[in-house]
Amino acid sequence: MSMSKRTLSRREMLRLTALATAGAAVVACSPAPAATSEGGAAAPSQDAVDIIATTSMPVNTFDNSLERAADQLAGINLEVNANGWGNGGWDGYSDTLLTRIAGGEQIDVIMIAIEGLGLLSAKNVLTPLDDFLAADSAAQETLENDVHVTLREMLQVDGKQMEYPFSWNNMVTYYNTAIFEEAGIEPSAGDWTWEDFLEVCTKVARVSGSADDRYAYSFWGSGMFGMAAWYFNNDTSPLTADWSASNLLDPKVADSLQFLADLILEHKVAPNPEGWDEGAQFLAGNLVMRTCGRWCISGLLESDFTTYDLQYQPHRAGPLKTVAGTDGWGVSTSSSSPQEAWEVVKLLSGTDASLDMVQLGGNIPALRSVAEMPEFAEYGPSNTAIFYESLDYAATVPSPTNFNIIEPILNRHYATIWNGEKSVEEALQAAHDELQPEMEKLQQG
Repeated sequence: MSMSKRTLSRREMLRLTALATAGAAVVACSPAPAATSEGGAAAPSQDAVDIIATTSMPVNTFDNSLERAADQLAGINLEVNANGWGNGGWDGYSDTLLTRIAGGEQIDVIMIAIEGLGLLSAKNVLTPLDDFLAADSAAQETLENDVHVTLREMLQVDGKQMEYPFSWNNMVTYYNTAIFEEAGIEPSAGDWTWEDFLEVCTKVARVSGSADDRYAYSFWGSGMFGMAAWYFNNDTSPLTADWSASNLLDPKVADSLQFLADLILEHKVAPNPEGWDEGAQFLAGNLVMRTCGRWCISGLLESDFTTYDLQYQPHRAGPLKTVAGTDGWGVSTSSSSPQEAWEVVKLLSGTDASLDMVQLGGNIPALRSVAEMPEFAEYGPSNTAIFYESLDYAATVPSPTNFNIIEPILNRHYATIWNGEKSVEEALQAAHDELQPEMEKLQQG
């Protein structure tokens, strides 16, 4: 049902959020479960074209879109299913998707984030959308006027628009306002340094090795996206600016990792992030700060947790930065009905589908008009505006074509730092020695 026709109650939204959370767990364990509309979509037309879309999100995010398709897209039977995550992360997601396509499975419409876009484009999996847009002035106008240029360009390859942006994420600091107040800490008005951050950590941490330990901060200790904002806020990156070579031997990379390692091993205000459930610990009050994108709001909505707010991550050198990564919907080159697939792309990228996602506590909508709606602020804390405004301070997550190879390399070596197995310098040298040959292969074609 269109959001313009019916507004979901908070109780209904919390119920759907719980379903979304459960759906995410299913996605992590299953290769590609089929989606069905909870409310029961209209019976498929025998004469209609079947269009199958696959997504990285919990499939119930698009239950209402199935009903809209039945109402608005005559001659199209739409199914939305979830693509499996393989070994985890966008590298596993991309590999799973390629395996499904190679196996001959029908997939007409694909959701992929920038981390997998280069690989899918290199494998000729996605059809450029430029011809569709040239023939569709309304879609072109929305893309140019209602989607931030940074998001548009993230989903371009060699100047071609490979996907229509749907949602995106950054990394910001979530903090427990009740604990800050209890400790007499005034939240930063905007910019804060690493030294400011460490001072706050030492004030709120309460770690003695007991079950009542309260850690000051937990960070996403693996993945290109999870680590990027820490690098960017020290004016560096694990790859060169053109994503063509390793930059791991830059002293600022070591400086960034040493600061995080010291939070765990020296100051003991952060846990080893490997295998630690920071979401549950934040809800329980055993964690005061974490970094995440807007997707973490879903669990807070489900638990009716409201004593938190948002702030940019602390920074050390260069301008204030956050990381941005976006996903979108694209048309598969294997689709036998590309025009119908394009109509589905527009439906799944539109205002109503974006509002469904927002009210489930999902990602930040690519449509600025949706981010400016009251619903966006309603389903989040007082500083919710930080999400969309951060695009003005955002740098794109490094996403070379061989992302599915290099991310696991980095993750393995990060883990040796967090557990104290290797020094930062030893781990970075080992990671560089493994990463650089892969980047050279990429340049050789």
